[in-house]
Amino acid sequence: MSRLLVVALAGEGLLAGVALVWIRLRGLGVGVGDLMPGLWMGFGAALLLGLVNYMVVRLAPPIRPVQAIRRLYHETLRPLFAEVGPLEIVGVSVAAGVGEELLFRGAVQAEFGLVAASVLFGLAHISGRSSVVFGLWVAVMGFGLGGLAQAAGGLLAPIVAHTVYDAMAISYIRWAPEVRA
Repeated sequence: MSRLLVVALAGEGLLAGVALVWIRLRGLGVGVGDLMPGLWMGFGAALLLGLVNYMVVRLAPPIRPVQAIRRLYHETLRPLFAEVGPLEIVGVSVAAGVGEELLFRGAVQAEFGLVAASVLFGLAHISGRSSVVFGLWVAVMGFGLGGLAQAAGGLLAPIVAHTVYDAMAISYIRWAPEVRA
């Protein structure tokens, strides 16, 4: 098992544990939602997010925010995922989908609302000045995932959407031809 996968499982597992304790102690009544609508909505949202991501990374004009995201892909994400295989991609994606959705949509959104959860989700993805634009993009995605949770009546749809989107994005970062800022 790779170090990246161990770190992802441990970190996201910790987020999931915190979220579950929080949900339970506060009696937030967070549910999963219906199986088939949750799966369909989740896959549909992942495809939409993946398409938008592809358009930003490959097709958008090189304006400053687009260049910032492309630089982050080139300088940070591509090296991070350069050697991952399919098992690691699936493991990291499932861990992030479950851990982050339990925390941000399950606990934070249920407690403080959609806007707070989306802003915190974006902030959690900022690791310095070079990733601020990425954090803003993630906050927008978080808003979409939060709306998806509301529309689906539970966490299954955003967990599926997050997991599938991450798997597509990591696979793209890993195997697509290099994109320069």
